[in-house]
Amino acid sequence: MDPAGFLKGRTRETTILRDAEGRWFHDGEPLDHPNLTRAFDSWVELADDGRYCLKNDINWAYITLQGAAHFVRSLRIDGDDVYLSLSSGREEKLAPQTLRQNEHDVLYCDVGGGRLSARFDRHAATQLSELLGEDDDGVYVRIGGRRHRPPVVADPLASTQP
Repeated sequence: MDPAGFLKGRTRETTILRDAEGRWFHDGEPLDHPNLTRAFDSWVELADDGRYCLKNDINWAYITLQGAAHFVRSLRIDGDDVYLSLSSGREEKLAPQTLRQNEHDVLYCDVGGGRLSARFDRHAATQLSELLGEDDDGVYVRIGGRRHRPPVVADPLASTQP
């Protein structure tokens, strides 16, 4: 079998969409099955061309993604470290230098080695409040003995990594 012939006429394009609130749709219809949406949340990745896709051990396909790639659902504070529980089901250590906020005070950070953005949901943002402080320069987040001041940025979905 000729591999090029096998793939001829096939595409990795889909009509799967996740909106900025984290709701999944296919052909404009909501996808409500909790196991399916949980799996989709765990499969969000960047394809080699920089587009978003769903990728698992077997296959991958392009999707339309509105908003951040992942959501920070909760935090675990362990000494000087803050760990993020992500909508993907993974836990990652927060890179505090990547914290940023949009003009509506919604917090974002980088995850996945700086390749993807994550938006803090209300619960996670509330948990972060125990690390907040204020001084003459304004509000800051104290992590690891350092004060981090998340800047307000025009595009919080853009990675802070070069």
